[in-house]
Amino acid sequence: MIFAVMGLVLVGVVSVLNLAFLLVMLRRWRELEATGGGTHGAGIRMVDRIPSFSARALDGTTVTDGTLLGKETLVGFFSLTCKACVEAVPVFAGHAERLRADGGISLAIVHGDDSAGSELAAMLSDVMDIVIAEDSQATLSKRYGVKNYPTYAWYGPNGVVTTAGAGVAALRTELVAP
Repeated sequence: MIFAVMGLVLVGVVSVLNLAFLLVMLRRWRELEATGGGTHGAGIRMVDRIPSFSARALDGTTVTDGTLLGKETLVGFFSLTCKACVEAVPVFAGHAERLRADGGISLAIVHGDDSAGSELAAMLSDVMDIVIAEDSQATLSKRYGVKNYPTYAWYGPNGVVTTAGAGVAALRTELVAP
């Protein structure tokens, strides 16, 4: 009889511990989901490579994934419907300037209807090396896996993501040259 009681107590203790562990994991999963999971809110995973693409920059040049390979690359994603994107431009400017001095390149992708003639695209043209405007379909942003704006991805010379994030706070605190 004593062994049966001890067995039931042991099963009860293990069940309570299992329930506590499950609740902690569920809370953590919700936090990760709210921030974009292991993608730092950007939708870009740390194992991602620069996707293959070909697009026309605002200055008329053709830009491909090959244009970005072989050097450190900062890619910023902006939307015309995002007020925080305008706030992010000076932060991007500082990082783009430092990257340019080290031989790297910066690319801004502005998404939204009539983005080519927008004030945001003009602001970015003044500070980024390459600016690409895309329509509301956001084909290029989708190819990169972007889910939020503003988002950035920093790629190493081999074309693999070294850091990525979303939001102005991430840009201020996380965006540093690897």
